[in-house]
Amino acid sequence: MAVDSSAAKRIVDDILLTSDEILAISVIDKKGNILAAKSKESFKEAFGITEDGEKYSATLAIGILTLVNELKDMFGEAQSIITTHKNCKLMLLPVPSYQIMIGLVLHPSVNAEDYYNIAKKIERLWAYTAKSR
Repeated sequence: MAVDSSAAKRIVDDILLTSDEILAISVIDKKGNILAAKSKESFKEAFGITEDGEKYSATLAIGILTLVNELKDMFGEAQSIITTHKNCKLMLLPVPSYQIMIGLVLHPSVNAEDYYNIAKKIERLWAYTAKSR
């Protein structure tokens, strides 16, 4: 089931409102188009935003997922990809049933248990939105 940009925008808004740990979020379709993207003011102040950055982030997300999934025969498909940086953590959640990826910029204090909770919360929001269409 594919997701349209209006549904993606609603979910992005809901996720940012309900999760203090998430500083920014983007929803990317399998072709690399950004369906929705939004960030909190604290993210904008700390990192700045450029239009080119958003454009390249979708291409990079697809490339990273493709690279990681080279190991799927051995380990299975990636359920999330997490990187730790000086001032944040990045999380990429592939959602193959909706033909999208969700990119998150997380507060640097997020821990391993939080990753699971964040992923489950996002999964529930997508399921709820899909049913209400």
